[in-house]
Amino acid sequence: MFSLSILRHSLKKGILGAFPAATTFVGSCTLRSPAEHPARTDMANCLREMITFKMPDLVMPSPETGATGAARPVASAPLGHCPPAWVVGLSVLPFGLVVGFSITALPYLLTHAGISVDRVATISAIVMSPTFWGFLVNPLLDSGLSRRAYCWITMLVAAVTLALGLASVSPHHLGVMTALLLVGELSIVLYANAGGGWTAEFVPESARGAVGGWSNVANLGGGAAGAMAVMSLSGHLSVRWIGVGLAVTVLLGSIPLLFFPPAKRSSFSLLQAFSSALKATWQVSKRRECLVGFALFLTPAASLAAINLFSGLGNDFHANEKLVITVTGAGCAITASIGALFGGFLSGRLPRGYIYLAAGIAGGLCALTMALTPHTEAAFVWGVLTYNACAGVSYAAFTSLGLQLVGHGSPVAATQLGLFAASTNGAIDFMTWADGQGYKHFGVRGLLMTDATAAILGGIPLLFLVYRELHRARPERSLEA
Repeated sequence: MFSLSILRHSLKKGILGAFPAATTFVGSCTLRSPAEHPARTDMANCLREMITFKMPDLVMPSPETGATGAARPVASAPLGHCPPAWVVGLSVLPFGLVVGFSITALPYLLTHAGISVDRVATISAIVMSPTFWGFLVNPLLDSGLSRRAYCWITMLVAAVTLALGLASVSPHHLGVMTALLLVGELSIVLYANAGGGWTAEFVPESARGAVGGWSNVANLGGGAAGAMAVMSLSGHLSVRWIGVGLAVTVLLGSIPLLFFPPAKRSSFSLLQAFSSALKATWQVSKRRECLVGFALFLTPAASLAAINLFSGLGNDFHANEKLVITVTGAGCAITASIGALFGGFLSGRLPRGYIYLAAGIAGGLCALTMALTPHTEAAFVWGVLTYNACAGVSYAAFTSLGLQLVGHGSPVAATQLGLFAASTNGAIDFMTWADGQGYKHFGVRGLLMTDATAAILGGIPLLFLVYRELHRARPERSLEA
């Protein structure tokens, strides 16, 4: 049974890996520019420079807001040409396709191939695991090659390993299949994070909200459409050909990258990936604004984790199976995408921390209403769709807020975005477990009340924190004009 659980993990695991806000470096941080270092024809010199170049100690306060959130004038490096927001957002489509397939369509294909449910569950957990620990590899994306190069490399590896993995689907080759699909999943997670760092280089403040909205439309819609297409075609095509089709779709989904401006050269050599790069990540992450971001993302105030469980609540609302599939599949994908566009619109005009928390509180009120009103089919349809629209707003605000907190030109953008994603995924997973415990002890009302309590009681106090620390922060519009 298809549900929007594919979308929740899809969004906050890798998509955030896509977009930061404006940060410049002061003190001893000096970055090389193409004008200062023209391309060399001597390959030996290129390789030697990649391995031996050392970054000075970085001093990274928040140039946009300072330690207290108050704006102050600073110089800003010029940004590259930014394609339309919808083009930038669609670059996330390959990530949505692969993660959506892995969560929903892969178990469907494996069970229909005669593999037992318990083994399918184990395989799915292994294959999806990079969405949790993949951020540990992110320092590599900020070192050595440009983020553009890493995007193309990881995308190609993901496409090839997915095709080979699905060609190996058989009860006799589960180990090989699992290993290939695991590599494919890790590659697509790294693709999203590398794309995030690349996007951070050229998306201006004025476009962050729109990019956040469109990227989540691509993620949610891509995940839903891809999973539903695979399950629909499985009765007409062999798994081998489905794998080929998925690989080709992933390749085609990367076409928006062709319209991106050239990526900047990485500031660290490969040998510095887990030394200087990690040091720089620590320096930017301990800024007051980023610590507030971690507080928001680690708290389950806007997790809206019930979307992972709605597909199993049909009987509690006396809804037939066909209706449940329609509502939690296509219906939720559409409403969440609309919510994402609306959230992107709001994020371009209002403080993003408020929007993020307000969307969570609105979702909590929706869950509370579902818990206290009669459990009918109509209540299920309207409640689930409204809840998922709130989740869409939350997704867009999350991405846009991540854009704002990380910054333009950060040499460790991919790594820091991965940390934000891991933080919010921890909150989502905790609330999914907590909602399940509420259902176990008190039924469907317990599940919904647990979800509502966390969103409302967790969100309201954080509004005051956002007001104190982020409200006074003003985007650097004047710096990017």
